[in-house]
Amino acid sequence: MCAATTAAMHKGENVVLSALADDLGSISVILEWAAGPEQPLDADVSVLLLGDDGRVRSNDDLIFYNQPSGAGGAVRLRGKTRTPDDESVVYTDIIDLDMDDVPDSVERVLLAASLDGDLGSLADLKYLGLRLLRGSDAVELLRFDVAATQQETAFVLGEVYRRAGQWKFRAVGQGYDSGLGTLVTEYGVEVDADDTDPAAGLDDDATIGETTDTGAGRPGPVDANANSAGGTTPAGSVVAGDLTGGTDPRDPRGTTAETSGPTVASPAARSGAGAADGVGAASGTAGSGRQATGVRRAHAVTTRKRVAARRLSASRGRRALAVETESQWQAARLFPVAGIGGAAEQERRATSALLATLGAVREFGRSLTTRFGAPAGQIETFLEVPFNLEERPYIPDGLIRVTRGQRTWTALVEVKTGSGELTAEQVGAYLDIARDQQFDAVITISNLITTADERHPVGIDGRRTKKVAVHHLSWADIRFRCQLLLENDMVADRTQGYILAEFLRYLEHGRSGAQTFEDMGPTWVTVRDSVAAGTLRPSDRGLSAVAGRFDQLAHFLCLHLGGLLGVEAMPQSGRRSDALSRRQALADELCRTGTLSATLRIPGAVAPLVVSADLRAGRVVCSVTVEAPRQGRPMTRVRWILRQLGEANGNLRLESFETGARDAVRAELLALVRQKPEIMISDSARDIRAFRGSLSAPLGTKRGVGKGTFVTSVVETLERFYEEVVQNLREWQGSADGAAVDDGTGAA
Repeated sequence: MCAATTAAMHKGENVVLSALADDLGSISVILEWAAGPEQPLDADVSVLLLGDDGRVRSNDDLIFYNQPSGAGGAVRLRGKTRTPDDESVVYTDIIDLDMDDVPDSVERVLLAASLDGDLGSLADLKYLGLRLLRGSDAVELLRFDVAATQQETAFVLGEVYRRAGQWKFRAVGQGYDSGLGTLVTEYGVEVDADDTDPAAGLDDDATIGETTDTGAGRPGPVDANANSAGGTTPAGSVVAGDLTGGTDPRDPRGTTAETSGPTVASPAARSGAGAADGVGAASGTAGSGRQATGVRRAHAVTTRKRVAARRLSASRGRRALAVETESQWQAARLFPVAGIGGAAEQERRATSALLATLGAVREFGRSLTTRFGAPAGQIETFLEVPFNLEERPYIPDGLIRVTRGQRTWTALVEVKTGSGELTAEQVGAYLDIARDQQFDAVITISNLITTADERHPVGIDGRRTKKVAVHHLSWADIRFRCQLLLENDMVADRTQGYILAEFLRYLEHGRSGAQTFEDMGPTWVTVRDSVAAGTLRPSDRGLSAVAGRFDQLAHFLCLHLGGLLGVEAMPQSGRRSDALSRRQALADELCRTGTLSATLRIPGAVAPLVVSADLRAGRVVCSVTVEAPRQGRPMTRVRWILRQLGEANGNLRLESFETGARDAVRAELLALVRQKPEIMISDSARDIRAFRGSLSAPLGTKRGVGKGTFVTSVVETLERFYEEVVQNLREWQGSADGAAVDDGTGAA
């Protein structure tokens, strides 16, 4: 493999990719942008696969957030990373292209970016650029930094295209001021009329008009290496566009265009061009490929973002654990667990593995350090650094130093594994050392889970934290940060991704000492038995501790399920609810009803998920309430929910709620409802407004860790309920004419 050469591209330039590196095979295109922390604009990458006519072969050739792969997997969106910086938030979005697998009928691969026009425009970004990397070793081949943009909300950055049997890249730099929908229609994608016209689809008298294709403003393959004399420039050289005129990269007919003209292609301008070519007003926008009227096409693409619930069966971590459990041979480990003896060795191994991974995996290091105020810079880590305080030796477990430019951020690290507990004396001494050394923070790590609004778990004199910050991380939180990066392919370098996966594998081993949430504390059994006997009082000792542990369990459930899904789940609480008042409410609930409950918000889920432990009945119940369709007869609504519960167990309890009624009017097991759907309909004439599905299972009563314990029974029921019910539910979306009910499954 030859050494790669990095090319700095400018608008209008092109280059032969084989001249930058031999044997490409695959490439990764990284879109990068930065926005201010006060306005974190989230752009989206899109890819268009174009044929020799400069248009998509079908709507499947648009690869974007609603359709993340195309060409049989040859083009894939890997996912985004988000990194807070000193004065901005830096985003990256990665596209993987297997060049050898791109179909021969695809002549051009167009690379674009867009954002929601309601949030701002590309002019609000602090930076926008594109980098192209060789897939085999992530070596950078070229980069294109976009100059100052105008009020565009969609932008074609560049294209990879075929020319004379070779792949080339061109820096395009073409903007659109009316969003992704307008951009993709110019290349033949059929976009849902409701995306661009809010009134579309509402006119019952509308008819389907025939769209006339003029070719005006339509893209086509053009070689910028071709000069006026018909000669070509040697392969590998970068050619700038002609400033006085030349071939328009968006016009397949070879007409000339002024490259110094405006970069924003407005719909009005294109409509005018179409009229000049003799297209009637009823034909719609030239080259748009969409209907002139508001009637929706059967297979139109919607550019509105679909946020679907992640599927638990797709969890990489879950599959990897299943494979390792079933295999009789143990795969080699980068971080070995053999030879771990006492608590001291366990702590030293975990600290070393964590700090080494922080320094080696850029995205992981920044995801942990930037949340504590460190700059997004170079991370160095050190193990067991000695200090003296008042002539006494102290050896913190580790030290993290982050450098960016002239700024240096340093933190001492104290780690506990297993049942090890942090002490106020030790943490206080490290705060004093950090103050004397002019360090920025002290970070403690243990198996104790704390909430975002909770103070440090160790009581610390506030005067010690005036100049030095103190932060706490649980091993469950660290494990979740690893899962979040891996599940979403957010580590750009594959070797670093392997290191992070091995570190996560180390944490998941029982000998690592990085435990999950395993028990409800020493007073749990006493409080549980008092609830069962009906003798629990608000003044009983241990009640507040149990309420606190359940609050921590709710946060652990979010970390656990969110890690498997690759999303950030959060407990739902009132706006003014802090840790103290939230736990007092849990204690009051336990005394009053004998239950402990938590509500979890999971991105993509149709509604919040409620987990309730009934200590009097000895059952754990997981439930979700979903709004019923607002159109259709009662039986249509019942069948709508039954279609979505096709994979659910027949023991699921299904309830129906009617308009104006607070309580459920019907409640039956799903198995019976499948046989007699009419059983969910009451005799009243009121509409069904919502359904609630609930799954119940016995609460574990065993002490300690493992099967049959309280925590294990809650976790297993939550996973089962999400997999069988929640991930399959879709929010109702009504049709424009009110004639059908859409359940998100394609069945009407």
